[in-house]
Amino acid sequence: MKVIYLKEHENIQICEPIVAALGFFDGLHVGHMALVNEVERVAQEKNYRKALMTFDHYPLYVLGKIEEEHYLTSLLDRQKILEERGFDYLFVIEFTKNVSALSPDAFIQKYLVNCGVRHVVCGFDFRFGCQNLGTTQTLLENKNFDTSIIDEVIYKGEKISSSRIRQHLKDGRMKDLNELLGRRYTIHGQVIHGRRIGHQLGFPTANIDYGSYFLPCGGVYAVKVYVQENCYMGMCNIGYNPTFHALKKASLEVNILDFDEDIYGQEVFVEFYELIRKEQTFPSKEALVHQLQHDCQYVRKYFES
Repeated sequence: MKVIYLKEHENIQICEPIVAALGFFDGLHVGHMALVNEVERVAQEKNYRKALMTFDHYPLYVLGKIEEEHYLTSLLDRQKILEERGFDYLFVIEFTKNVSALSPDAFIQKYLVNCGVRHVVCGFDFRFGCQNLGTTQTLLENKNFDTSIIDEVIYKGEKISSSRIRQHLKDGRMKDLNELLGRRYTIHGQVIHGRRIGHQLGFPTANIDYGSYFLPCGGVYAVKVYVQENCYMGMCNIGYNPTFHALKKASLEVNILDFDEDIYGQEVFVEFYELIRKEQTFPSKEALVHQLQHDCQYVRKYFES
């Protein structure tokens, strides 16, 4: 799969016919996969190349309406998922204030027509162009391509959305969360040096640099950890270590069961299964160790069953 960055001041011409899904696609959840499925259907029917078109940053962040970006999936995550589905292109639009000011017609010409898009797939509420004046009707009326509009996807009576998934992460509701995603919530990052508190307690942990990922609520989780394509059971702690001197920023640490290797600097993947308990302060180091022993037994029984 080719990853093509569409720069603000560059124009790319692609001649082969493409069917592309449009949107930010953070999470690539079950609702988004309905668009992916339609791209695959159209590509097979018309012999078009398969593509997804996204943005390099949240539009609201670029426009100064939110202070920080917290992703459910990184661009690398999205790339990996699409490669597994046999997509041909991932287009990444460099989103700037100038791009946000493009008229709907200018946006269509630069990012759709010039890129060889002959069939567009988008959600029913997709908006684009200056002041979000471009709508699905704008796309339907354009004669340069055909358009498929995908209805909302419902789960337990509510629309599946990235905001709904974030709320489940805040609540620690991993079962519903993973059903909305259609897979396990996963964070990947480099193993970095921490305060080595886990070593002092007899539960050494890999401290993960989680970058801009949206973290689940503070607590202890049953996880699987992938290190160089090998899979291990793990006990993950997210939080501020309140029993000791509390951190200013939440940490993500994993005690990898039956594992004793130096992996500093390596990239690992943490796959979340269940919240065991929420973060709490313990009266003593001994009380914390006792609880960690209980948590470790729970993780083993969870995966054994």
